[in-house]
Amino acid sequence: MPRSPAADLAPLIKLLQAGVPPNRATTELSRVLDKWKVELADDGEHLQERLSGLAEQMMTGIEEMHEGIAEASDKGKPTLRRILAT
Repeated sequence: MPRSPAADLAPLIKLLQAGVPPNRATTELSRVLDKWKVELADDGEHLQERLSGLAEQMMTGIEEMHEGIAEASDKGKPTLRRILAT
């Protein structure tokens, strides 16, 4: 029985929350996408639904990250731009 998309993405989410380098996160994302392609090889519509859901989750995550950076900046905390510049 296939696992849920959320279960497949859980390791990737943990890596992103831990702040791993982008290449490590990319490797994990590729692993998940490859698994989905094999699992849903005969069901392109279901694969498209999963990919759309993934894109929506990523957009939400990016929006939340930007909101967090803006809030931190408003409170005088170092912004991501300043942190990356050091």
